[in-house]
Amino acid sequence: MKLVRKFTVVALFIFSAPAFSFNQETSHFEKALLGPEQIKEAIAYQKEADKNQDVQPREGEKWFDVILGQEPIIISAPHATQPFRDGKYRFSDGGGTAALAIMLGKLTNSTVIFTTKASPSDPNYYDDNDYKVQLAELIKTQKPKLIIDIHGSHPFRPYDVDIGTMNGESLLGKDELLTKLIASLRNEGISNYSNNYFAASKNETITKFGAAHGVPTIQLEFSSVWMVPSDGNYESHRFAQLLQGMVRYVNSVNNAP
Repeated sequence: MKLVRKFTVVALFIFSAPAFSFNQETSHFEKALLGPEQIKEAIAYQKEADKNQDVQPREGEKWFDVILGQEPIIISAPHATQPFRDGKYRFSDGGGTAALAIMLGKLTNSTVIFTTKASPSDPNYYDDNDYKVQLAELIKTQKPKLIIDIHGSHPFRPYDVDIGTMNGESLLGKDELLTKLIASLRNEGISNYSNNYFAASKNETITKFGAAHGVPTIQLEFSSVWMVPSDGNYESHRFAQLLQGMVRYVNSVNNAP
């Protein structure tokens, strides 16, 4: 009985208002950036991309889109729809990759490039396609300090996100870009990381392309369990956490000297 009383007193002391002081200057807690309206908008983008994932573009119709931003970051989602590789269409990474890319671009004023129809090529496997031509032009005009290439990963894989940097080479010496990324995502509850399982070093990836053009580039393979806001309340909540973490990350990169 004495032990129970002692524990109760200690617990009350720890969690009482005077004891639990909140220092706004030193705490990692921050005001939320997002509301339900942004997630509803993301769901609409996800559904649109999913609807068109296997729809081939008409002759002369573009199969990707660009939303220009003012900040020096480029966000790419090259597998939001089905890519064409080795003579056949492959599975898409899901419309959630387009939704994340578009909303991240809107909320950070960054430039976004993403597929909108089944692709006649694979921008993350080949260089000789219009997506890469457009990306090269964006690099020239936007002069980005970072390219983020967003993908979706099978839910059976054990990580929340696999970070591909060509085993560090695509960071071009700016290792702090990786440190900031992990810190931003961890603060939103994303805790299981994989290092270069998909290193983006094989074939003609966006990451290899960006680094070759002198821009630090990171490939992010997010588990699809974080990328399906249309599936329900829990899934929307997870997507909101992911989006908020990425917004904080991009803002931290933009605000760095």
